[in-house]
Amino acid sequence: VRREKISERMKFLQDFVLGCSK
Repeated sequence: VRREKISERMKFLQDFVLGCSK
């Protein structure tokens, strides 16, 4: 469960960074 949460957070952070970069 923790691994899934971390993966989701990483994906969210990546999407946020990409959006900010764009």
